[in-house]
Amino acid sequence: MTPDWNRLLSASSYRYSMGLRRVGPASFWSPWDPAGRLLRERERWLQASPSLFRACLDGHDNSRYEALAWMQRFATRPEPDWLVLQGSAGEEPRLVAGEVVFPSSWSLPAKLGLPMSAIHQPVPGLEESLGAGIAAFLQKLQPGVCFGRENWGLSADDALNHHPAFKGPGPGPQATLETTWVRLEHQFLTRLEKSGAILFGIRVSCHRLDAVTRDQDVRRGMHRALMTMHDSLASYKGLLSCRPALLTQLAEPAQAQPMMIKQDQGRHHQGSGDGGPTARPSQK
Repeated sequence: MTPDWNRLLSASSYRYSMGLRRVGPASFWSPWDPAGRLLRERERWLQASPSLFRACLDGHDNSRYEALAWMQRFATRPEPDWLVLQGSAGEEPRLVAGEVVFPSSWSLPAKLGLPMSAIHQPVPGLEESLGAGIAAFLQKLQPGVCFGRENWGLSADDALNHHPAFKGPGPGPQATLETTWVRLEHQFLTRLEKSGAILFGIRVSCHRLDAVTRDQDVRRGMHRALMTMHDSLASYKGLLSCRPALLTQLAEPAQAQPMMIKQDQGRHHQGSGDGGPTARPSQK
C-alpha cells in the first residue's frame, strides 16, 4: 500500500489531528507481504522474548480470543501488531491485552492496564489537544464500523522493532535525507461484537526520506511540519538534533534519482527484512 504523502504532509503547520477515515478491514488485516518475511521476523522476536511483546491482564482472555478470531478472518497469522482496550460503561477503556512486536519506542507490558489518557500522557500536548475527542470517538465506536489513521516519525534506520530494549540511536546532527527514514504507523480501530472491547491494530512501514520528499509538494510539507513542530514534541520524537540539518536539505529542490524509488519501495513493510533479534543494537 502506497501512502498518500500529500495528505499526510500538507503544507500547513504541524498540529495534532485525529485524521480518522472509514476503511475496510481487509485492506488492513489481509497480508501485505506475500513473501512472508514480515511474519518470519515477527515469529523470531516472539520466540526470543515473548514476555516483551505479548501480554494479557487476568480476566480478559475472552476479549483476547475474540480479537484473535476476528483478525483471523483475514489472515491465519496476522501481520500487524494489535491491542485490546476495554472498560465498563462510562469508564475510559484500558489496555488489557495485545501483541506488539514492532513498537515505536514503547513497551506493551509497561502500558498494560493503563487507560488511553495515561498511555498518551508522555506525548507533549497530545492529551490537551485531542484527549476529549479521542474519548468521545472511542465511546461512540460501533461494532462493524472500522476506522484508519496514520502517525509518522523519523528514524535513523528502517528496523521495525523499536522496543526500548533494542532501539538504536535516532537521527543526529549529521543526518541526511538519504540516511533518514520516515517511520509510518498505519492504525486501525473497531469495536468487537461480543465483548464490546476495542481492537486497535498497528502496522509500521519505513520509507527513505529522500524518496518520500522527491515530490516537491511533499517536500514542502515535510519542511513545514519540522519547522513548525513545537520543541517539546521534537524532543520527545528525538528530532531536535537532526532538525537543523534536515531543514537545510529540505529547503533545496529535490533531485531526480529514479533508481532510489526501487530501494525505498523494497523496504516498505519489511523493515530490516530477514534480520532477526540478534540483528539489532542494544539501547545505549
